Amino acid sequence: MKLVRLYVQVEHYDDWSYYTRDFDGIRTSMRYYYPFKERGGYSFEIITVTGTRSDVVKSFIRRFKYLGNIVDVVSVNKINNHTYELFFLGDIKGMLKYLILERGGVVVSSYVSKGIKDFTAYFFTKDINELEMSLYELRNELNNYGKVLTFNITKVSKAPIFTPSIYGLTDIERRILQTAYRMGFFNYPRGVSLDELAKEFNISKATVNIHLRNALRKIISSYLNNGGN
Repeated sequence: MKLVRLYVQVEHYDDWSYYTRDFDGIRTSMRYYYPFKERGGYSFEIITVTGTRSDVVKSFIRRFKYLGNIVDVVSVNKINNHTYELFFLGDIKGMLKYLILERGGVVVSSYVSKGIKDFTAYFFTKDINELEMSLYELRNELNNYGKVLTFNITKVSKAPIFTPSIYGLTDIERRILQTAYRMGFFNYPRGVSLDELAKEFNISKATVNIHLRNALRKIISSYLNNGGN
C-alpha cells in the first residue's frame, strides 16, 4: 500500500466559507465533522472561529446561520473575545469534504480564510495511477462547486504523526497559543505582553507562561520526532 497526500485550495461559491471574505481577519479551522447521509443528508461539524477584531468575529457569528449550506447552528461556545467554537449542521450536498470521503480520502485539516477553503487529505492505494485518475476526476467535480486554486498530489514515504488534539496540546494550551499568536506575542517587538495575555484569560502571568512553554515544547517535540516534516 502507498500513501498519498492531497492538498486543495478552492473558492467554494455560495457556501458559507465564501463569505468569510466579507469579514476582515476571520479564520476558521475544522475541529470535527461527521456526514449523516442516511439521516436527511446533512453533516455535523465543529469549527473554531478566530479574528483580529472581536466586533467582526461577533458579526460573523450572528450572520453564520444565514450563510450558504448551513442547515442549523446547534451551539456557540465563547472561548475568549476573539475565539468561538461553532457546532452546526450543514447540507451534505454542498460538502466538499464528502466528495473527498467518497473517493476514499481522510480529511485531516480544513481551514477557511478570505473566502478560500483549504483541505489536506490522505489516501491509501495499491495503484498510484488509478488513484491519480480518480483524483483528477475529483478536481473536475470540485470545479462544479467553485474555482480550484491549488490541487497538489504528493506521494509520502511515511504517515504523519496525529494526536487527539493538535500536537497533543490541552484545550487551554491550544487557546492560549492561538491567542498569543493572533495578538502578536511572537512578533518583534511584541504586540502583547504576558500580563495582557493573563488578563485575557483571567489567570496569573506565571500560569500563562507555563502553558505557552508546554505548548511550544510539544510542537517542537512532534516536529523533531516526525523528522522535521
